[in-house]
Order: sequence, then structure tokens, then C-alpha cells
Amino acid sequence: MNKTKEALSQELAALKQDYARLKSLYEKEINARSHNGNAGTNTESAGNVSSSHTELSENSGQSGDLRMPDGQSVQQLFHNYLKMYASRDDTLTNLFSDDFSGFTGGGDFLVKDKKEWVAITRQDFAQVKAPLHIELKDLSVQSLSDTIAVTTGFFTIHLPFKDHILSRETARLVLIFRKEAEAWKISHSSISIPYYLVREGEVYPLKELVERNKALEETVEERTIQLSEANDKLKKANEELAKEIAGHMEAERELRKSEQKYRLLVESANEAIVVIQHGMLRLVNPMTFTMTGYTQEEIEKIPFIELIHPEEREQHAQNHRNRLRGETVPSHFVFRLLKKDGSIRWIYLNAVLIDWEGVPATLNFLTDVTENKMAQEALEQSNRKLEAVIAATPDGIGIISLDGKMQFMSDKLILMYGYSIEEKDELIGRYAFDFIDPSDQDRLADNMRKLIAGQSDYNIREYLAVRKDNSRFYIELNYTVLSDSNGNPASILFVERDYTVRKRAQEDTIKMNLELAELIATKDKFFSIIAHDLKSPFQGLMGCSNILATEYDTLSEEEKISFIGSIEELSRSSYKLLENLLDWSRLQTGQMTVNFEDFNLLVELYPTISLVKQTARNKNIDFNYIIDKSVFIKADRNMLSAIIRNLVANSIKFTKPGGSITLEARKLDDFLEVSVTDTGVGIEQDVLNNLFKIDKSVSRKGTANEEGTGLGLLLCKEMVEKHGGRIRVESKVGHGSTFSFTIH
Repeated sequence: MNKTKEALSQELAALKQDYARLKSLYEKEINARSHNGNAGTNTESAGNVSSSHTELSENSGQSGDLRMPDGQSVQQLFHNYLKMYASRDDTLTNLFSDDFSGFTGGGDFLVKDKKEWVAITRQDFAQVKAPLHIELKDLSVQSLSDTIAVTTGFFTIHLPFKDHILSRETARLVLIFRKEAEAWKISHSSISIPYYLVREGEVYPLKELVERNKALEETVEERTIQLSEANDKLKKANEELAKEIAGHMEAERELRKSEQKYRLLVESANEAIVVIQHGMLRLVNPMTFTMTGYTQEEIEKIPFIELIHPEEREQHAQNHRNRLRGETVPSHFVFRLLKKDGSIRWIYLNAVLIDWEGVPATLNFLTDVTENKMAQEALEQSNRKLEAVIAATPDGIGIISLDGKMQFMSDKLILMYGYSIEEKDELIGRYAFDFIDPSDQDRLADNMRKLIAGQSDYNIREYLAVRKDNSRFYIELNYTVLSDSNGNPASILFVERDYTVRKRAQEDTIKMNLELAELIATKDKFFSIIAHDLKSPFQGLMGCSNILATEYDTLSEEEKISFIGSIEELSRSSYKLLENLLDWSRLQTGQMTVNFEDFNLLVELYPTISLVKQTARNKNIDFNYIIDKSVFIKADRNMLSAIIRNLVANSIKFTKPGGSITLEARKLDDFLEVSVTDTGVGIEQDVLNNLFKIDKSVSRKGTANEEGTGLGLLLCKEMVEKHGGRIRVESKVGHGSTFSFTIH
């Protein structure tokens, strides 16, 4: 362990010489055994494969030769395999049979799949891509049959690495060749790399040499590690010293670079940089001369305070004194600078306290902001004008973001929604939809999307808005898109006006127009009835009375009775029409008032029921009624009787003999429901749609050609509505009708 590295190296060289001598003796021994036991082996050198035996024929025993194998041809097959393996030829995999098995020297299992063996071979080639040198030691060839031959070879593999362990050991390869349809194929391969060639005791000097060589290598390795550690420590110390020296040199270079950069920045800066000490300028850059108009010689003689406008000198002087005392002062100051030519420039000054050659001073950066100042003043003036316009306009003005949040609200807009001016900050950021009734929010969102996309054809919209107290009012909204500097939509400006008064005026106008139209239709209907329905019976009356007056003596008693009966019937019909007209006109003019009274429904309606029952019986129609005798209601007696008389009379008119009519009254919660159901001819849909409209004539003749005025159902509707109820009808042609009304 105390030997030097040089002594160890000499001993290792001697061991290597002994190893070479023993190896030569070993090879001679192997060759002698080979000549004595295996005739037919020879020496060949082909590429990276060499042999110490007899020469092989290059053309005998090729892989594709299907003749009966002999020692020479099979030996050639084995040699070709080693040659392809040594040259790392991938076509070697084509020699393997599909029915293949194999065993590798480093494996512990049998490979039974050709694809897996091909993968192992290619992995071997990928690990060592350079050609190998294979030194063939010995070869045995056995022909088992016409189709099967076995080769066993011993060789040394020299990898392209220096002193690799494989170059010191002997490997064994066993190949089984089998003749298949197209060629001889390798059906089995087994390769092993043992540590020793033979059993212990045979060629023993080789084992001893290996052991001595191994011990020597371990000793050399241990001493080498010790020397390497010492060298590493010395190298590390040298490297640290070199780094420290390099660091100092680099620091000096960086300092020089920093000074150069500093000078370059100061001299090329777009702002004036000055050092002020004791009120004088100690350091100035070229931009200072441009900004002030003075030369370097001139400016070094002028106190800095004289460059400042008189109105701002005291403020600057105070700041400068406070800064020198270490007090906290604003870091920037905007002032008016007096140039040499007497002109004024607005200057932005930023100052910091520094130590200048051991004496306190200030480092000042001056930037000309005259154009910005003028632009700012112009903008402020413009804003003042805009604020005046906004304050003077009667409309509310606001701005919302593209996602619908409020960004600005004028005072008029805030007051319009019932908020105070003090609540402005709380309103900014809220969604615009919060100020719109839910019924209009989707429409507002849709219009905003169209406006942003440029698809809106007009901008003025009407919406129902919500005040702070949750009351509703109508607004008229006009909006436009505001774009950013790139022309992209940025926000939405809107102007809105309280539209409630005008909206209500419009609604009142529409209502008045509808009422006027209805009054005109009522008047037209009234005159139509007078002109037609009232005129016709009087013409009949005049005709009958004229005949009686002029031809009385010539008429028989039966004729006289007939004319007198016609006059009576026409008189009754005319009287009934006049009653309806008078009732209807009183309802329209408000002269007929509702006289509410409490009474028993059945008791009150019984006289009316008896009257209409007789009328139905006269037409051979069955009449029934269903009314609970315990029902009491509060209504106008006369109107209720008139409604039922008219509805039952209408059913009798349109029901054929043999039919039936049912009157039913039911008390439901806080209202009364009355229905009249018949089995009459029914009503067509177009007639149903106009049944209760004054401007539509729906008068029809009954099943016995009964005439009608068309006013009966209109009177029923008016009277029902006077009681706060509704009237409706359900009908199917050929199956009858049901008229129902409610009284609250």
C-alpha cells in the first residue's frame, strides 16, 4: 500500500507481459486440441473475423445452399454468421427461422419467439454500433441429418473500447441450422461468456494471472483515488483563487463599463440632468443647454433659483432646504423655467438627495412638459365645457362598459332614478339592467349586442325603467358606441329622457281614440236600429191600419181580427225594441245606475222563470232550472232579471221545438255564476268572434223566423260588467250553446 504510482505502473506492465505469455501458451494448447479432435477446421480472415485454423472456402456452404451439409459448408454458414454479427449487419435477422429459440449469455430464460430475438439482436447492435473484431478460437461441426446441423464455436470478442473485459475472456456460441423450403435457417442460438474456459486445474496459470491482475488493479485504483482526491483539492483551491482574481478583474471591467454607460446615458439623455450644490449647478449634461438656452460657461455662473419663475421660487427653495435637512418632501415639482431668451417652458423636476464629493447635494432630472401642460389645460377647458353642457341638458347622460356596467352617470340621470347625488359612487359599477324592468331587460341586452356588432338600424328605444323606490316610469333611450384608439368598441354612451308624461298622453290618446271609435260605432248602431229595425214595424203598423181605415167595410171579421192581431204584435215588438234602446242608451250615457240589494236568488227570479218557461212551452221547448233556494246575493234586481230574460229568450229563439233549455245558478267563493244552456242550432265561429261588439251586426232570425234587434246580448254584457263580472259563450254548430256570466 506504500508503493508509489510509478512502481505500481511498472508492476502492472510486468503482469501484462506474463499475461501475454500465458495467453500464447493457452492458444497453442487450444490449437493442439483442435487439430487432434476436429478435422476440417481452418484459419480465415474476413473483415473483422479472424481464425488461427485452416483456410475456408468463400463459396462453399452459403446460407442459400440446400445440398446435404458437410463439415466445410456448415463451417462456412457459421463463419458467415460471425462476419455479419461483427459488421453489425441488420440483415443478420433474416437468417433466423420463424420457429426459433435462443439463450443469451447474460440472460436467465429461453427466448422462444423470433421477433423477441430480433429485438434483442437489434438492441445489441444499438448499444455498440461500431464494427467488432471477433477472434475465432475453436470450431466444432456436427451434421445430425440431411436437414439439421450443429456448430459450436469458441472465440474472443474485441469491442471498440480500450482494454474491455470481453477481450480477455472466451465466449461460446452454439448454432443449430435447419434446412427449410427457401434456405438454411438458424432454428436455435445459444451464446455464453464464462469467466473461465475450463474446469479449475486446467490451464491454471490463466486463473492465477487474472487474480494477480485483479489485485494489482484494485491497489492501483485505490492509490489513484487518493492521488485524485489530493489533486482535486489542489485544483479546487487553484480554481477558487483563479475565480477570485477573475472576479476582481471582472469588477474592474464592470466598473469601467458602468462609468462608460453612465457617461453615455447622461450625455445622450432626452432630459436635463443636473447636480445642485449650494444653489449652483455643479454638473450638467448637454440637454441642459438646449432646455435653458445657456452655454456651459454661462450656466455654471447662474444660481439655479434664477432659472425658476418668481412666483414659484419660494416653493422650490423651501423644498430644497427641507430635502437637504433630510425631511420628507415631494419628490417632484412642476414649475415654469425662464429661458435665456425670456420665453417660458413648463418643466417637471424630480430630485433626490445625494452625497457629492463629501457634501450634500441634489441630483435633479428635468423634463420639458410644456406641450403636455398645454394639452392638459385644453382638455380641462374642454371638460369644463362638456360639464356645462351636461349640467344644462334636461336629459340624463351615462356611459356603460361593454359588459353592461355603469361607468358614468350625470347628476340629472341620478336624480331621474330617485337617487341623491351623494349616492353616485354606489351607483357606478352596477349593471345597467338593474335600472330596467325585467320585462325589458332581454330586449335591452339584444339591442346592445346589435349596437356593438354594428347591426342596429336605429338607436332610439323605449324601455320601462325602475326608480329607487321600485316605481316604474318610461324612458326614451338614445345610445351610440364609443371606440378606442384602434377603432374597436370600448363603451356605450347613452342619453335618456323621462318619457312617462308623453307615454301616458299617448296611451290616453289611444284610449280616447278607441272610446271615440266605440262611441261612433254605438251611434252608427243606434241610428241603424232606428232607421231599420224601428222603421220596419212602423211600416207594418201603417200598412195594417191603412187597410183597416180604407177597406174596413169590405173586410170579413176574420180579416179584421187578423189585421188587428198584427197591429198588436207589431206594437209589442216595437215597444220591446224601444225599451231596449232606452235601456241601452241610459247605460251608455251613465243614466242607468246599479242599485245593489241583498235578496234570495230563487225567490227574486221565480216570476221571471215562470214567464220564460211559458214562452218556451209555447214553442214546445222543455225548460229546466237548477237554483239552490238558500243562495243569497247582492245585485240589482231589475238588471239581473233583464239579463236572464234576454239570455233565455235568445236560447228559445235558436232552439227548435222538442229541444231543451237549462238555467243554472251556483255560488262559488265570493261570486255567483249563472249559465243558460240550450240544445239549439249553435253559433258559427265568425259570429262568435263578433257577438258582443257594437260595430258588428250579428242579428239573425230564429228557428221560427223570429226577428231580433241585436241589442239583447249587448245589454246583457253592459249589465254584467256593471256588476263587475264577465260574460262568455261556448257553442258548437248543431250541438247548442252555453251563455255564462258572473256577478261579484
